[in-house]
Amino acid sequence: MPFEPLRTDEKLDHEAERPRDMDTHMIAGCSGFVATSLLTYFLALWPHLVFHEGYRLATLAAGLGFGLVPACILGAVATRRFGLPGACGFLGGVMAFSVFLHLRIQQFLAARGSRDLPQPEYPDDFQWMVPLLALALAVLAAAASLPRSERP
Repeated sequence: MPFEPLRTDEKLDHEAERPRDMDTHMIAGCSGFVATSLLTYFLALWPHLVFHEGYRLATLAAGLGFGLVPACILGAVATRRFGLPGACGFLGGVMAFSVFLHLRIQQFLAARGSRDLPQPEYPDDFQWMVPLLALALAVLAAAASLPRSERP
């Protein structure tokens, strides 16, 4: 076909670049959202499943250090790569992790006062404060790494 894709009969020595259509753009954004969300969730979650002594303050801090910090780095990279869909996927994964963290800390705090179970080393306010701080850290990381072309 002599008139495709440039709509001219001019002969080119290389293949012409085709613009991305809307379907390709949507699939890339949705794939970036889902992949970032799942990877962020599992990357932040795994230390809390491996370290069983979550009632200790040092273990809770180590779990956040080994999980949330790499998840924030992944989220910043995904936000740079995919833009707003990557940032939303990152925040979605951290929101799911924050719910898990709230329930996990609440589970350890429910043992308070029992003689048979180990007592948590942190106050009751940690059940809502730590998940909110994790979410705030993720929002700051996403906002800082959002490309300028997509900022409001």
